[in-house]
Order: sequence, then structure tokens, then C-alpha cells
Amino acid sequence: MNLDQKYELLYAHEEAFSYRVAQHVVTKPEASVWMILLPVLFVHHFYRINQYKEGVRSFAQHFLSTKIKALDKAYEQALAGKSVDYPMEAYFPDHALTGREADVAERQLKVIKDMEKHYLALLQAPGQSLEELVQNAYHSPEQYRGFISRLEAKEQELNHYLVHNVHTSEAAGRVVRQVEGECARLREEEVRLFFG
Repeated sequence: MNLDQKYELLYAHEEAFSYRVAQHVVTKPEASVWMILLPVLFVHHFYRINQYKEGVRSFAQHFLSTKIKALDKAYEQALAGKSVDYPMEAYFPDHALTGREADVAERQLKVIKDMEKHYLALLQAPGQSLEELVQNAYHSPEQYRGFISRLEAKEQELNHYLVHNVHTSEAAGRVVRQVEGECARLREEEVRLFFG
């Protein structure tokens, strides 16, 4: 598998992961028996389903954006055949990073850098499937869990800062807990998938 194929494989995997998280976090409207009796309710439900689908898509795309920053930088390094320590501005070119925005970006950069190392290891590993890339990059479930633990610690640091300084509502805290819980569940599922 060449570098471009590995990139596409990793991108597709992360996109699917992001959509799975989004489907867990974004609340899907429930159908009601009343819709059969009152068709106007079905029209309203259909409208809410479309809003749900758009919410899932939007959430997944925003969730995926950090991963893609890391994957793109890892791809550039793999293509060049050398490691590069990019400055913060390379990850956030459209933002003037000052004040609280700089604090958030600094914490987010720690997450991105861990993911970047992970993707670079996978892009450089031999293999014809995602499972083979992970197995050849990490060699054991313990090593892979070590990466996950480091990543989750940095994600939790970022999330803690966000819920105490930026998005301070109870609803935001609930969403963050849901995202962290679903990510942990999906990552554990991946460990079992990759290492049997």
C-alpha cells in the first residue's frame, strides 16, 4: 500500500469514527404513534430528522478537523521523509491567536502533536490494512493503549479548560462527558479489533 492509499485509509477511518461519536452525542428525535393518526406530526418529525442529520454531519466534521490537521502534517513529513516540528501558526493559519484563543490553541496543539506522531507511525508502517498498520506500528495492545492513554490525558486537559473557561454551561459539560465516554468506548473496541 502506498502513502496516498494509507492516507485515504486513515482519513476514512477517522471520518467513520467521528460520525460514530456524533451519532452518539447528537440526540435523534423519536417517532411517535401519534404520527399515524396526525400526519402533520410526521411532517414535523421529518423536519426534525433532517435537522438531526445536519447536526450529526456538522458535529462530525468539526470533530474530524483536529484529526485532519494532524494527519495532513504527518503525511507531509512522510512524503518528505523527515520529521518537522511545525509552529503553532501552521495548524491554525486562519486565526490570530491571542488571549483565550491562544490558550485553547496551545492545549489543542498538544492533542494534535500526539495524533500527528501516531499518524506518522502508521503512514511509515508496512501493511495492507488498518489493522496491519496499527499492529506493525505498535506491536502490542499495551503499546497501543499507551498511545491512547497519553492522547486521552491531553484531550481531557483541553476539555477541562474548555468547560471551565469557554463553554461553561451544564449542557456543554454533559456533551464533553458524552464525547469522552464514547471515544473511550470506541478506542477500546479498536484495541480488540486490531489485536484480537
